Amino acid sequence: MKKFHIQARQHWEAFTHEGEEYCLRHLSCHEVVFEGQKDTYKFVVSYGLHCFAKNDQEHSIELTYSDDFETRQINLERYHLSKYLRGMIEELDKHKLLYETTKEKYFTFEHVNDLTGELEQCKICLCIFKENRLLRIHVTSAFFVREEENISTSGFSIFKIALDTKRKPKRHDIPKEASRG
Repeated sequence: MKKFHIQARQHWEAFTHEGEEYCLRHLSCHEVVFEGQKDTYKFVVSYGLHCFAKNDQEHSIELTYSDDFETRQINLERYHLSKYLRGMIEELDKHKLLYETTKEKYFTFEHVNDLTGELEQCKICLCIFKENRLLRIHVTSAFFVREEENISTSGFSIFKIALDTKRKPKRHDIPKEASRG
């Protein structure tokens, strides 16, 4: 597995629940390339604990997992959704818009919930930044939307965000969510 010069966790160890091993290799750090008309952007992508863990939810189990910053219950619904994240990130350049609030960047899509069989709205929250001259995407959280949310009507393409991020002056303020390891 390739190692990247970043602060985020690059590999998540499997866990075992009721005699079954749950692999987390799909959440290992990787590169993704978006080829635009004018430029090509290469990002290093990492994933956070909240992609597969959430306390006190319907599909949370007693087993906990730590990222050395916090400890949370494994959530089997989020775990199953996390298996699709890499594919969704790799397709951010194909008609997906990223929305931005003062707190987060995110995108939404519809996906069949593996536990219920129902088609549901999903929300993927991201930090997009530069770290050691690398363009970075850190997926902070991924979940099925259970409450009515106001989704912004104006979104941006990954190319616009990549260009803006690349142009930002060199600074060392990595988002705290992306530096937990």
